[in-house]
Amino acid sequence: MADLWTLPEEHVPELARQLGGLELLSVPERARHDRLRTPGARLRFLGGRLLCRTALTVRTGLPVDTWRFVRTRHGRPELAEDHGGLRFNLSHTDGLIACVVTRGRACGVDVERTPFDRATAGPLRGRFDDVQRAALDSAPDPLLALGELWVLTEAYLKGLGTGLAHGVRETRFEPCGSGRFTVTDTRRPDSGRRWRLDLLRPGPGHLLAVAVDGGTAPPYHHDLGADPAPPRPPTPRPPL
Repeated sequence: MADLWTLPEEHVPELARQLGGLELLSVPERARHDRLRTPGARLRFLGGRLLCRTALTVRTGLPVDTWRFVRTRHGRPELAEDHGGLRFNLSHTDGLIACVVTRGRACGVDVERTPFDRATAGPLRGRFDDVQRAALDSAPDPLLALGELWVLTEAYLKGLGTGLAHGVRETRFEPCGSGRFTVTDTRRPDSGRRWRLDLLRPGPGHLLAVAVDGGTAPPYHHDLGADPAPPRPPTPRPPL
């Protein structure tokens, strides 16, 4: 099972107080934090690094200061050590931070504040191919449909490990009920069908999607907005 964690931006200072804030981060992480230009960007970066440490600790029972990270060539943080196939992915937007954790399965998450304004929607819509744009135009609420398509696409591409370098065209998402989607990827016809995607609305102003390679169940949602105290590790679960 995948664990999905969400943290409202307004709760980052309290989580930082409980976990030690910037002192918990590595020297490279603190340097990257300090290079960010706006207070909001710095707060979301700190929140993401604290949230993923919380999620990894709850999944494994290891101390919260265990975790060290490296960056892939696409800029994605990964665990510096294997830890039994543990995988995670982070996303944040104005107001909300999200993290997904799995074991032995590639995963991706994307969260966006919605609805997009038209200045944002136009360039995003232009990234998609003619078939995708036609589907958006025929939707009852094109802006909502664009938000859903965007988070599904981003979560899937982040799960692949490529991000937007893979491009957003030639992917199709089919609903299967209860917020679940499958993907058809013409560039990856064999592996694409293995992916499970779940679309969630964690609050009235956000859309979120989780992608898991070989996923068989919806993610288990831990909402630190409902309980900002870092939860204790549960009884260990068997590996997936």
